[in-house]
Amino acid sequence: MRRTRTKGMLRGIIILTMLALLAACSNNAGGGNNGGNNGGADGGNNGGSKAANTANAGKNGQNGEEKADAGAADQLKEAKLTFYYPSNPAGSDQQLVQDEINAYLKEKINATVELKPLSFDEYDTKLNAMMAAGESFDLAWSSRYWLLPYQSNVDKGAFLELTDEMIAKYAPEARANIPDKFWPDMKAVDGKVYAFPIYQVAAKTKSLVIQKRFIDKYNLDVSTIKTYKDIEPFLKTLKENEKGIVPFGMAQNSWGIYVDRDIVGGDGLAVSYAKSDPTFAAITELAQLDRRKEYYATMRSWFKAGYINGDAPILKNINDLKAKGTVAVGIEFTSKPGGEVDEMNVNGGHEVVYVPISDSYFTGISGAMHVISKTSQNPERTLMFINLLNTDKYLYNLICNGIEGKHYTKKDDTYIEPIKDSGYAPNVDWVFGNQFNAYLKPGQTPDVWARTVELNDKAVVSESYGFSLNQESIKSEIANVQAAKEEFQLALETGAVDPEKQLPKFIDKLKASGQEKIDAEAEKQWQAFLAAKGK
Repeated sequence: MRRTRTKGMLRGIIILTMLALLAACSNNAGGGNNGGNNGGADGGNNGGSKAANTANAGKNGQNGEEKADAGAADQLKEAKLTFYYPSNPAGSDQQLVQDEINAYLKEKINATVELKPLSFDEYDTKLNAMMAAGESFDLAWSSRYWLLPYQSNVDKGAFLELTDEMIAKYAPEARANIPDKFWPDMKAVDGKVYAFPIYQVAAKTKSLVIQKRFIDKYNLDVSTIKTYKDIEPFLKTLKENEKGIVPFGMAQNSWGIYVDRDIVGGDGLAVSYAKSDPTFAAITELAQLDRRKEYYATMRSWFKAGYINGDAPILKNINDLKAKGTVAVGIEFTSKPGGEVDEMNVNGGHEVVYVPISDSYFTGISGAMHVISKTSQNPERTLMFINLLNTDKYLYNLICNGIEGKHYTKKDDTYIEPIKDSGYAPNVDWVFGNQFNAYLKPGQTPDVWARTVELNDKAVVSESYGFSLNQESIKSEIANVQAAKEEFQLALETGAVDPEKQLPKFIDKLKASGQEKIDAEAEKQWQAFLAAKGK
């Protein structure tokens, strides 16, 4: 009996000790945030005007889940970061939002960030000049083939390698959100990773963007539009009846509506080949130009008829024109589910409709990425910042939408209503982080993210997925070809010049610049890639 009582007493002591430890852990969770359980889920309903509310709101996240202990920031030396990214003009409250972000980051990782938004037309020029001069910065936005292109800048040694060990230590939560099947897309030609993906739509569908008011007014049956050619009668109607309206808007950063549905390939894919070709032989750049003769002739006829804005070859940013609300039809290259809402904001508040004119192609997750500069003085803290941008709903929505109550009104846990002319509206959510953490806006359906996942899953996966061209042996030719394209391509694409006269000159210039050598090297690497896949 004494042994039984002794055992019982010991069990009681052990249980009491465990309860005391659990209570202590519970009290310490959240870095001393005593009010963390009271409203962490709403992200700070007082508009985030006070740093304390901002920090407390984020410590428990937007879904009520507990975030990392903010007290850990006390153990880190203060860091000052810079973040360059392409953006529409954010508004007069850019600094105010930056201050709120920094109050929050100080609590989380003892860092501040200087936001450096650049217009789309100046982004590459500015970043290239900075990197060439060895100017120090921390974080930037990159893409596979578009702005600040991935592989070419990896080849220049501009980006810091992100090893598995670094990611596991400083961005484990963000990495856990990326499906493993997508991760190989992040590898450069050398098999290493130099960027962190912004998880969002991973497929592209080229679409016409048409203002709904004109669709309704002229009873346009959008189901009949399958290619760029099908929109021509509608453009003619607009030109004849809508004074002051641009039937088809283009600019230096918005051109290229050519689509050939007999070819597998599109913007964001390294190789194109005929659907009917079982050997997947690459269609060379010169062969593709030959296929485009009719397209260039069409663009020329549209330009001469006044369907295309006359300043298209010299207009740097199409959004400058769209903001006036006068562009009836434009171009969209991704066509993500729910994207019409952002397009409406860009188009002077006029509702728009996406009309697909291409197949949907799976392009992977490298279409939008965050890169850390080789010149960064705080690469580890920058990676911690990337981790937060991709996992912390409060921070992500703060940088995307601004301060609650000042720049937007929260309708419920899912939807917000942007406040018109509030002073902050960059409208580039896809630049900042994991879009699945975004609040929905009026016009977006509750299933928008489910539809995004469905699009990613159902999009055509090209045989070229995962193929990257090693440019080492053809770097000078690529530079020369790019110069030739800058001389001729935009004028041809916007219809500003006669293709019968200029296209032959363009082809001759490409050949003289080394295009045939590039095509031959690309074909050699492509065949090796196919052979490795057993094709």
